[in-house]
Amino acid sequence: MKKKILIVGGGHSEIPLVNAARELGLYVITTGNSPSGLAHKYSDKFYNCDYSNKEDIYQLAKKIGIDFICFGAHDLSYFSTVYSASKLGLDYFDDMKTAQILHHKDKFKKFCLENNILSPKAKSFTDKNEALDYVTHKIKLPCMVKPIDMGGGKGITKINSTDDIENAIKNAFNYSKSKAIVVEDFFEGSLHSFSTFIVDKKVKFHFEDMEISCKNNPYGVCTSISPSENVENVINALIIETEKVVNLLNLKDGLLHMQYLRNNKDIAIVEFTRRIPGDMYNIPVEISTGFQYAKNIIRYAMGQIVNIENKKQEKFVSRHCIVGEGNIIFDTVIKNNIVNEVIWNNSQDIPKQGIVFLKYNSREEMLEKTNNINNLIKVNPV
Repeated sequence: MKKKILIVGGGHSEIPLVNAARELGLYVITTGNSPSGLAHKYSDKFYNCDYSNKEDIYQLAKKIGIDFICFGAHDLSYFSTVYSASKLGLDYFDDMKTAQILHHKDKFKKFCLENNILSPKAKSFTDKNEALDYVTHKIKLPCMVKPIDMGGGKGITKINSTDDIENAIKNAFNYSKSKAIVVEDFFEGSLHSFSTFIVDKKVKFHFEDMEISCKNNPYGVCTSISPSENVENVINALIIETEKVVNLLNLKDGLLHMQYLRNNKDIAIVEFTRRIPGDMYNIPVEISTGFQYAKNIIRYAMGQIVNIENKKQEKFVSRHCIVGEGNIIFDTVIKNNIVNEVIWNNSQDIPKQGIVFLKYNSREEMLEKTNNINNLIKVNPV
């Protein structure tokens, strides 16, 4: 009989995990409060259960008798996974306290400040008036305000002037499930990710890309390109900071994903997560390196991380999320670059219609076409 794994989620971002688990011979169960989630079509069984409710996920896992459990692409999914695994005796993940330090922005920023991690200085608030006073009188503008517990750019605002303060703080509190925010020093730079697998406290595999915001959301990522220009100048610093965090928190083997900002001189770490990045992040990694990113996440959830081999980024690749309602039109100039795609059109209740994955012959071609991507891949309203 096949062993069972519960994937805590079931949207399009979880499809690679479902497929990887099935290829590894597991019986795959997905969950979530949206039966229309795309990943449910690929799993063996779906249970309607809200992954943000960790006790409900634990009760479901216990009831159906799973052998393994794996997070999806959301922080709340990760918390439910860690909580359930600890109660089920599946000792493959960090404890809840460590999970909260990494995934709650207020705790992470405090940790960075106390341990001299290369991250913008930040202060957390649970009181709106205290936050208003701090931004109005005690920090230099521009600055950033963020809910502590949301991803995807939700609730984030750059405060440029005193006129922006009140609405920005109100917006961040409205998005925060725990009604807490952080106010952060502004760091001028481009956004990147640095995705690693850790074995015995060392970075054994890494993949780096530059992330580009959506045309309608400056703090949401819709396009990524890899490798970044002159990335070799910062790789050593990224590895040093990653391993420093790993050792300070005594992290277990497995995935550790970083977002960071970079300019000509410095890097500034925005966040670390141990969940899978969204929007099928694994596909450009696998195209570029041949590294089994999704399968190694499943192996991580099974306690089987061994013999990770660092494979170099040898191809110029990108990922682009198609946003908007209407008909998708691909320019002939870009069609030959597309090596994979997942298109669901307007069937999901989300602003994205699909994701395309592209490969290029040179950095120059990648940059030229990426700079024009919203003209080469259009959504024409019906």
